Amino acid sequence: MKKVLTVVLALALCLTVFTASPASAKAAGGVLNIALDGQPEHLDVTMSSMDMASEVVFGSVFEKLVAFNGDSKVIPELAESWEISDDNTVYTYHLRQGVLFHNGEEMKAADVVASMNRWIDAAANAGSLVNGAHFTAVDDYTVEIRMENGTLYLNQMIAGLGQQAVIMPASVISAVGEGELVQEYIGTGPYVYDEWKADQFIRLKANPNYQPYGTEGDYSGWGGYKTAWYDEVYFYFPGDNATVVSGIQTGEFDISDRLNGDDYDTFVDDEDFTIFSAEAELPMLIFNKAQGVASNALVRQAVQAVINCEDVMFAAYASPDRYKLYSSYMFESSPTWFTDAGSEKYNQNDPEAAKALFEEAGWTDSDVFRILVRTDVSDFFAQAQVIQEELRSIGVNCELVAYDASSYSDVRNNHPESWDAFITNFGPKVLPNMNLFLSPSWAGWCTDERIQNDLAAIAAGTDLEAAQETWADLQAYMYEEYVPVVKFGTNNLSGVCSSDITGAFIMERLVWVDARPVNG
Repeated sequence: MKKVLTVVLALALCLTVFTASPASAKAAGGVLNIALDGQPEHLDVTMSSMDMASEVVFGSVFEKLVAFNGDSKVIPELAESWEISDDNTVYTYHLRQGVLFHNGEEMKAADVVASMNRWIDAAANAGSLVNGAHFTAVDDYTVEIRMENGTLYLNQMIAGLGQQAVIMPASVISAVGEGELVQEYIGTGPYVYDEWKADQFIRLKANPNYQPYGTEGDYSGWGGYKTAWYDEVYFYFPGDNATVVSGIQTGEFDISDRLNGDDYDTFVDDEDFTIFSAEAELPMLIFNKAQGVASNALVRQAVQAVINCEDVMFAAYASPDRYKLYSSYMFESSPTWFTDAGSEKYNQNDPEAAKALFEEAGWTDSDVFRILVRTDVSDFFAQAQVIQEELRSIGVNCELVAYDASSYSDVRNNHPESWDAFITNFGPKVLPNMNLFLSPSWAGWCTDERIQNDLAAIAAGTDLEAAQETWADLQAYMYEEYVPVVKFGTNNLSGVCSSDITGAFIMERLVWVDARPVNG
């Protein structure tokens, strides 16, 4: 039987699924074909936390000042070293010299300053952590940031935030306005962005001028000595599971980033394929706290009370083997921040309590609870349908507001008057402040004063035990009173690749950069 390789998240971020012998510096050539379960909206990973976009370009096209290795330790990437002041208010980074962008320009401090400040301005969690401070250039190969309040966690935020702190040329950034998406995907990584044919594929090509860092053969997690093992890498968007399964079986695709339950069974006993699987996502119902019926905390408490998390998770993942039920907003495998505080309000499945809360909120027969759904994401759609039926069963009018992929994000971000909640999921984080669902500026708009003050205290704290206590108390408050979200559980992701491919695979969905032929 082909063994199934399941691993545990290290510090709730990195998980190595399988590894091979150390890499050589010689590229293997050829083409790697990857089937994704959807198509990214864009590849500007600083401006969005979309996993799909990061799968394509993070670590391959774009790199950061620092990265996480497989043990969740921060290691140098585009910075060769750094210093932190005794009070944690000044971080100074010394850049690697001679690093070339894909357009031939050398990476210098001006590029890093422009990229990092764009990240701080775009990512509310990063901006909050540094309290509005910005990077400046010390010289051509040195940058620093001086903060009013110190933090222990800046490097962890740079390495691990879903809105990626990637470095690109200052000229690319200056060509677009504030808050606009970049029009060129130019980084420093081992692969170069080459072409995107909408609804068909994205193609990357090997970067012949890539300068590896670290020790040859040492690649772990998201960092280390990288090699462009393939001349070209294609990301396809097949659109349905049957096409993916068929394509993997015939060799049309080498890797798929997601299998459903039936697909998993197809490959598990086949020696020609390797399955990788791990707990990797946290699906949630995100409330619109800015306006509409869900701006009332009692309504949010009522929805939380009626939901049966077991039913919601089963509807999406079909087998209890593919998910876990627990209350913590941080992953079980992150012992630093894992807590069951507030768990009495998790998975209540209590229709009578929900009815009482709706009545206390002043709910009327004319009120409607609207769940925004994306028609092409079957997991979320199935979960929304379960919640709709649970609400209807207690006499609450619930509607699903459905949009295709091209319209969904615009409605979610720019038309909050159109919806009251939506469903999405989140990958592991090393710090509670990285959770996008607690951001005051991201869809859902978590502006609660206590939440933001406590997160700021965690970010600025130098006493880890005190910070852990603050987080536990805050999670209890969110479950019992504010209810910014309803957490359903955590789910396992499974992918598959040809047994002809080896390397180090990481899942927060899929990091493929070390994928290579067995004889590579």
